[in-house]
Amino acid sequence: MADLKDLGTINVLIVEDDKFNIQLLSALLKKIADFDITSTDDGEEALALLDSDEKEIEIVLLDLHMPKMEGEDVLRAIRSQSKYNHIPIIIISVDGLDENELLEMGADDFILKPFDIDKFANILSKYLQNKLQDM
Repeated sequence: MADLKDLGTINVLIVEDDKFNIQLLSALLKKIADFDITSTDDGEEALALLDSDEKEIEIVLLDLHMPKMEGEDVLRAIRSQSKYNHIPIIIISVDGLDENELLEMGADDFILKPFDIDKFANILSKYLQNKLQDM
């Protein structure tokens, strides 16, 4: 099986209000594969970035607790548009919230902070398998 680094550039959107966590996620992502990282601390801006034709987002890492628009609201807004059904949304949070509820809302997976790089890589790889198989 191909390595994630063989995929070429993968466009990821990080929606997180803590700049340190954005830096940490970015560093972890760069160790796993060639990710082109777009980040925002604003849920409304995240939705605008998804709608933008600038680049096609292939995976979303979404924090639950943000100042302007909570992560659950961003998740619902993304999943309310069928054109985004193919984009995996991975919730990142310090809370051990009800994962089943988040999955029912449309989240694809859930990672608790602090991050374990191996678990993080395995979850990302799970959602990028289709791209690997197309190689």
